[in-house]
Amino acid sequence: MLHRRSPIIVACFATVSALIAAAPAARAEAVPDAAQSARLDTATVRKVIGDIATELREGYVFPEKGVQAADALEKALAANAYAHTADPAQFARQLTEQLQAITSDSHMRVIFGSPFSSQPAPATQHDAGFEVKHLEGNIGYVHLARFAPPEIFNAAADDAMRALADTAALIVDMRDNDGGHPGSVAYLASFFLDPAERVHINDLVWRNRGTSTFRTESFWSSPTPVSYAEKPVYVLVGPKTYSAGEEFAYDLQVLARATVVGEKTRGGANPGGLNDLGSDLFVVVPTGRAENPITHSNWGGAGVRPDVQATSEEAQQIAMALAKGVPTTQVTR
Repeated sequence: MLHRRSPIIVACFATVSALIAAAPAARAEAVPDAAQSARLDTATVRKVIGDIATELREGYVFPEKGVQAADALEKALAANAYAHTADPAQFARQLTEQLQAITSDSHMRVIFGSPFSSQPAPATQHDAGFEVKHLEGNIGYVHLARFAPPEIFNAAADDAMRALADTAALIVDMRDNDGGHPGSVAYLASFFLDPAERVHINDLVWRNRGTSTFRTESFWSSPTPVSYAEKPVYVLVGPKTYSAGEEFAYDLQVLARATVVGEKTRGGANPGGLNDLGSDLFVVVPTGRAENPITHSNWGGAGVRPDVQATSEEAQQIAMALAKGVPTTQVTR
């Protein structure tokens, strides 16, 4: 979910109500006609590199890495590494590859073409992305592709969980979930936790811009209209699961409240801002990092590792078997 603010466009986990929903791949995509009509000149390239370097030095959540990445871009500019890069889409890809190689941070990227046209904000709870089913064996199923902001998400989550309150076990499908709002992650997790206890779910550690100091934003469980605290929960994940989608699986796994089934996730744990560089180019520089209150770490780089390994295609079938108490060796594949 992206929210626009001029001249800087910001989309953060909670500060402005959303985590950047990551692109399905690290490389920037562009509409061919737009790329052909928008050619970069030397002055524009120099300005873009300068603006990115400033963001890296002033805002990147890992200050030393930010300085290192900024220095590398400026060194490449001085060596004329971008001298023959007139195509803005190619330039965005080149910069993304450089930045991710230095930082090992999948949230760090340069984008050509405004992402807002393809990121319509959900208007009502019906747009929150919940798909709810009752499966055989009295097993509930929820598919969720994103975590919309709480003002949209919470009522939809209430409806979904009320509809599944009488099931014996629940499968929560995060295989297509590419991120969203951390407050919504905490709210959905609350359905599966002891309603009598306020549980510390996750922290976001934000860098104070232009300094080497940080502030912490904490997320806790909250009251929900129904509770699923005493029933088995299985969370499906895969290589498309990203960012806030990963956080949900990681949080419940660490709290020993769900069995995670599937393939390792992408490993993006550092939220940041989407900054307008001009010439229809944008850069994402993470200004925060997730920090679990139990592990004091996160899933960044490593991804969430499932408790039960299964291909993405088999994950739901395996979770169904687990919920029914059937040995997974007996599952037909």
